Amino acid sequence: MQNNFNLNLYKKSEQSSNATKSPHEIVRFLMENLLKSMENIQDCDKNIVKNTSELSTLAEMNKKEIASFKSKNASKALTIIYSLQISLDFDKTPEIAKNLFQLYEFCRVQIINSLLKKTKSGLIKAIEALKDILEGWLNIDPRKTKSVWRIEIKVRRIGTFIY
Repeated sequence: MQNNFNLNLYKKSEQSSNATKSPHEIVRFLMENLLKSMENIQDCDKNIVKNTSELSTLAEMNKKEIASFKSKNASKALTIIYSLQISLDFDKTPEIAKNLFQLYEFCRVQIINSLLKKTKSGLIKAIEALKDILEGWLNIDPRKTKSVWRIEIKVRRIGTFIY
């Protein structure tokens, strides 16, 4: 009983701390978690899970557990992608928003292909592209709006994704 009470208090404090985060911090958090989920999907083929709280090998898991693990990470990743796509501002920065939307869509398609068609090369490319965007995002000073152009340079360098 006490554990439930403590858990509820923790959840409330976590929710209130999320309410005070800036949009920049929220997007960073989403992108980092998207990357973790995509890497977890990729790691299923390498027989190691490095982003879980308990470092375990997939060899210890049965096929049903592995499928469930991949499914949970894919679901999480796809939900995050949707959140990132709907948060884009096509009015303020239409070109950046368009390019980021294409990147997120590329990631979405590669996640689905990795699960349905068992192809990993596209997922690897999507992870690398997302790492580049996240690196650019981490270099943006949220207090200076001019910093947004650094992310555009990263998007332009990666180019248009064809799938």
